[in-house]
Amino acid sequence: MMKQVIQLIALRTIKHSDRHWILRAYSRELGSVAFAIGAGKTAEANRRRALLMPLGIVECVAVKRPGSDLLMMSDARSIFQSMDMRFDPAKNAIGLFMAEMLSVVLREGPPDAALFDFVQQSVMVLDALPGRRVANFHLAFLVGLAGLLGISPDYTDYRPGMIFDLFDGRFRVSAPIHGRYLGPDESAAAARLGRMTYRNMHIYRYTRAMRNEVLDSILRYFELHYTGLRELKSPEVLRQC
Repeated sequence: MMKQVIQLIALRTIKHSDRHWILRAYSRELGSVAFAIGAGKTAEANRRRALLMPLGIVECVAVKRPGSDLLMMSDARSIFQSMDMRFDPAKNAIGLFMAEMLSVVLREGPPDAALFDFVQQSVMVLDALPGRRVANFHLAFLVGLAGLLGISPDYTDYRPGMIFDLFDGRFRVSAPIHGRYLGPDESAAAARLGRMTYRNMHIYRYTRAMRNEVLDSILRYFELHYTGLRELKSPEVLRQC
């Protein structure tokens, strides 16, 4: 039996049996991990499940048992306690989207300290933002995430009138034969979007309809790299915010 102290970000919990739930999470030390979590109704079990809500940031002891792919957890404690995200409808919708997105793209992810730090910082920034400034947060999150996953386009190639090839992830002067591309206007918007960060996202003035179009375009691009994203349910909730 091996034990290791790790930091993790909870992503998704699935009922496995009457006795256990499966927690999918991303950790700084081990990358993508899965824990067997007791389904009891004791005070300790309830406390642990509260810590492991989507995007909960936790330090714990991971216990690896011989012959099992599932880790066991002990000595769990919160690294960051959300003060606002659980109670603000817009922030909650964004948080659920982030967790669902990450549960797909990091399903078998190796350890990556920079990626872990980005997600951790994103959770903290979202929680602390004034509610009126979160509208573009999920777009800035996806732009930053694409860069850390190594699928970000080279925005410096863009010139007015070019189109964005979704399949190859680059800007081109003419439309590709495969037909998966953004038109000139959408490509110009995509090139501008590449400069979006948490610091400047508030200067991007989108109507709800425009924001949803941008989200759909980004997801179309991500889906070419991660087919599991086609089953996401949370974007529909985001579109109403």
